[in-house]
Amino acid sequence: MTVYVDVLIFINTVLDYAVLLTAQKLLKRDVRLWRLLLGSFVGALFALSIFIGRGGTLLPILIRLLSSAAVTTVAFGFHSGKEYLKATAVTLAVSAFYCGVTILFYQLVRPPNMLIYNDIVYLQINPLLLLLLTGVIYALLLLLHKLFFERIKNTVVNLRFTVENREYACIGKIDTGCSVVEPFSSSPVIIADKSIFTITEDAPKRVIPCSTLSGSSLLYAVKADSVTIGKDPVTKSVYIASADVNDRNFQAIINSEIVR
Repeated sequence: MTVYVDVLIFINTVLDYAVLLTAQKLLKRDVRLWRLLLGSFVGALFALSIFIGRGGTLLPILIRLLSSAAVTTVAFGFHSGKEYLKATAVTLAVSAFYCGVTILFYQLVRPPNMLIYNDIVYLQINPLLLLLLTGVIYALLLLLHKLFFERIKNTVVNLRFTVENREYACIGKIDTGCSVVEPFSSSPVIIADKSIFTITEDAPKRVIPCSTLSGSSLLYAVKADSVTIGKDPVTKSVYIASADVNDRNFQAIINSEIVR
């Protein structure tokens, strides 16, 4: 089959964009569109390895690792080593999933206009059909994530935490939709109602960016000395933010990453 570079780059840009969009959803990151598009294009450039001769099983793995590291750097940036490794691992896992589904489709259907070489996909296909196939894989992956990975339900629990040697207690809600973290350490944040907890003026505060349905805002938070959810002490580093929770049933919103 004749492989055209422009078609190869286009196809893999579309596929890599779907990979990054899926990884963004799983990581719950707020990423600008231009970063996702640029990262997709950088990943598509690695598809040029289709013109390299076969290097056994090691070459495709090496290319996949280098591609994931490069794409992660462009799309998600580097905030901390832990977060970078997490983003790279998720991007690599999602990429492997897409690749696996595509290879399965290739093995079952054996379309004459499709080529997989060094784990690189090349299709002489209608662009609309390509977008449809990519959308199906994207929806399937999100469905699997919902069914098998998001098992933590929104749960109301007893919450106790200590800040500056002062203990606070209230009812908290473990919220799978809350992904607020302290941007430098990536430590999860608990948002406590102002009626329960307020930050003193001389406390070492951190500014926390927060996105809600009504828009973006900034929270102020301090690092907790200790946190206990139910009867279980939390070993992770946790920050406590003070804001208006506005709910009669609970006084704090707990990032579900704390109890994972």
